[in-house]
Amino acid sequence: MTKKKVPTWASVKPILSDKKNSELLKLIADLYTLNIENKRFVTTRYSIGSNHIEWYKEIISQSLYPDVNKPIKLAAGKKAISDYFKATQKKTAQLELMVYYLETGNQFTLDYGDINETFYDSLESMFDRVLATLQDQSSATNEQYLVRLRKLVESAKGIGWGFYDYISYKLEVYEEERKT
Repeated sequence: MTKKKVPTWASVKPILSDKKNSELLKLIADLYTLNIENKRFVTTRYSIGSNHIEWYKEIISQSLYPDVNKPIKLAAGKKAISDYFKATQKKTAQLELMVYYLETGNQFTLDYGDINETFYDSLESMFDRVLATLQDQSSATNEQYLVRLRKLVESAKGIGWGFYDYISYKLEVYEEERKT
């Protein structure tokens, strides 16, 4: 069985470059109506309406703190963060969503008990991303998010799978490095 090659942006770009504005607008309209992700992307990119970040927080909430008997969808929560950043390129908003991801996952385990290793690995990975992103932020932004991270770590005491140990150690190291 031969594998079909998917066209790349390099092969699509010259075709689109030759199109008239009206044709491009029609294409964008078709993509916009195709699915909710495209609508979110366009309206977020161009700041049409308000509370765009709330849409993405809702996706994270549904993914990491689903209704009873629905599965946790870690990848969907991470995708929401990625999609928002692709649309806006705003690091501080991305940081907000990453911390919200942590808070939501942490609250789920506080309410329902220990989950599994994959769940905590995902939260630990996100914790690392938050700390790495904070390194390039202002002191005021650092302090704003460190308050929330300290509260998160404090609330995680007693959570299994080494989660509490990991995030408390990482936060302690980060804060020590900031002092120097």
